[in-house]
Amino acid sequence: MTTMENCKSKSITLAYYLLILLPAIIVISPSATAVIEVALYILFLSNQELRERFLNSLTQPFIIFGFLLFSYITLSAAWSEALLETQIEHIISWRKILLLPIAASLVNTPLAKRQFIIIFICFISLYASISWTFYLLDFSSYKSASQLLRNHTTQGIVFFVAAFSAISLLVNKEKKNAYFITLLVISISIILSNSLVISTSRSSYVILIVLTVCAGVYFGRKKAIFIVPILLTIVAILLATSPTSNARILKMWNEITHSSESTQITSGGARVIFMRNTIPIILNAPIFGHGLKSMPIKYAEQITGEEGWKSTVTTDPHNQYLLFLAEQGIIGLCLFLTFICYCFKQNPPLFYKYIGLSVLLGWLATSLFNGHFSSSVEGKFIFLWCGAMLSSATSRDQPINT
Repeated sequence: MTTMENCKSKSITLAYYLLILLPAIIVISPSATAVIEVALYILFLSNQELRERFLNSLTQPFIIFGFLLFSYITLSAAWSEALLETQIEHIISWRKILLLPIAASLVNTPLAKRQFIIIFICFISLYASISWTFYLLDFSSYKSASQLLRNHTTQGIVFFVAAFSAISLLVNKEKKNAYFITLLVISISIILSNSLVISTSRSSYVILIVLTVCAGVYFGRKKAIFIVPILLTIVAILLATSPTSNARILKMWNEITHSSESTQITSGGARVIFMRNTIPIILNAPIFGHGLKSMPIKYAEQITGEEGWKSTVTTDPHNQYLLFLAEQGIIGLCLFLTFICYCFKQNPPLFYKYIGLSVLLGWLATSLFNGHFSSSVEGKFIFLWCGAMLSSATSRDQPINT
């Protein structure tokens, strides 16, 4: 191998390792995430094989529709009343869709997908261990144990994703040595116990339920009709008996049911009011929407005359589907749902398709209460995850030397 070929090979290997580190970095540091993203852009632009891999990945339909969605979101700036600087900032934030083809270019073989998952589990196990340390030693004055990562929602959902991935690897019928099994069991114990005792994210409980159903269906096969209810009963008991999750769920229920008469803004109550006020905004421009980042402008107009916390202007109705309808209309929502449909049509190895689609279904469920595809952290994570888990290798892709 010549010196030039050796440099090119090292560039590809570096890009691969940066990519598989990224899901663990996204959840803790925006600065480090940006550095890795820029490094990946430079590597792809400067290396011919990486460019070819990127172009090859664009033949996969779910990536094509991901770019069509991004294009329409950008186009919707043309009829938006938002400030140009705000629109540009939001368009740049949607660069997260680039993670689809980048991940598909590098993590498209069973070995690469397995390494991607294992590295992720290792990092989340480390984060969960640190969180437990903070909790047991009461370091709350420095950093809350439930918000060790970017925020409590991010921490809760990625912890359950990691636990689900570890359990799936453990149960999957493939050869595993005793050392690997022991590490998986330890990781599952640390992460799951943290998620149930320390986590305060209600979105994570939604993720837990979805992932439980998916695991029951995939591993239960014909017996899933019996296994899924048993698993859901176990989950319900765990959530009910854990003081943290029990208190958080009851609190949300009270906030939602008393949203109309509440004198103070609450997480659950605000979501009810935000969603209710977003419906008329959607009906005023149902086909094309009001344009990129128009939500706060139109919402302020909608609540004219309101007083108290109900006069709070929001940039997000805390529902991804309503947000698409408000800003990009029916066309934008249809493009988004088409992208999701093509994710389900991807044909990677069955086990990794199950892993990828299970987490995607979890994101779709939590997006009823959050903008988890638009948000910086959760949005980057899910596009990266889908690109890595749902991609297939093309005949022109050469194996990466890891």
